[in-house]
Amino acid sequence: MASSSSSSLFVITFLLFSPLCFSRESPSQIPDGTLNLSLLWYGQFTPVQKERVRDFIESLNFDAKEGLDPKVSAWWKVVEGYQERYEVKEIYRQKSSSRTVAPKIKVKVVRSYVDEKMMFGKDLTIDNGEKLVETAVGNMSKVVPVVLLSSQVRAHHVGFCNGTCQEYGLTIKSNIKGQEKKQPYVMVSDPEVQCPGECAWPFHIANKGPHGMTYQPPSGEIGADALIIQLATGLADVATNPAITESLFKSEPPYSTDGNHTSSIYIVDPATKCFRVFGSGAFPGFTGRIRVDPLTGGAFNSHGINHLKFLIPSIWDPKTKSCYTPM
Repeated sequence: MASSSSSSLFVITFLLFSPLCFSRESPSQIPDGTLNLSLLWYGQFTPVQKERVRDFIESLNFDAKEGLDPKVSAWWKVVEGYQERYEVKEIYRQKSSSRTVAPKIKVKVVRSYVDEKMMFGKDLTIDNGEKLVETAVGNMSKVVPVVLLSSQVRAHHVGFCNGTCQEYGLTIKSNIKGQEKKQPYVMVSDPEVQCPGECAWPFHIANKGPHGMTYQPPSGEIGADALIIQLATGLADVATNPAITESLFKSEPPYSTDGNHTSSIYIVDPATKCFRVFGSGAFPGFTGRIRVDPLTGGAFNSHGINHLKFLIPSIWDPKTKSCYTPM
């Protein structure tokens, strides 16, 4: 596992810096346990990058018996488990039973929009960042926009490469009636170009701490598989954040009180907490236990649809109080 000092520094940096995040009050954005995503591809992307993103998102709910283990969907079940912190509303009460169960989080891409000409320019700022979020939302309601920034976009001035290559949060968005509403979003820059030593490891040599080994990406493109690592981190963090999901549930504190000390087994940003941990036994410079495809040489720790292989980040599991790793 990554050292506590480096992980803590990363989490602090991530939480303190959120340029588009004006509020974290709870909107109704994930209705009925469904996470509707609207993708905005800002700039030019390779076909492999687009295919990997689509295949990964589809793999989140791929729970069929056929296929190899471990699956991406097992990792997503840890994300879904965060909903157990709440008392579930009556609409989720099982028929002919008084027992309630938290709904699974079904992930669907409801819209995919491509802007290769980059109408708001190549330099990302707070102002045009908000416009990108609004563009991704369009005229739809109850969606979470995912803004994917190509290698052509310069994002350094708004904090990318200052601890993260992705971010999520809530931004203020005006609706048709001129009223303001809070809009969650996920934004991911190109890790291969935007600080690859920080955000594309272990496919690129690390620029800080022990360098460790580097591996071949399972798709053959660093820009595609590093993008998946950052996208997975953003989706997991946004789907487990109570400021965004608690509107589905009745209020129940996600922590226990022991004397004068309050401790929580549920944490904010559980994927960010496990930064650079990909398998069991990880430590700085070592990914932990992963596999290498003997045919392609690509490193992976989970399987998705059509037997595709992915390297995905670990996530904090409140049940074990440790970073869950697929392997």
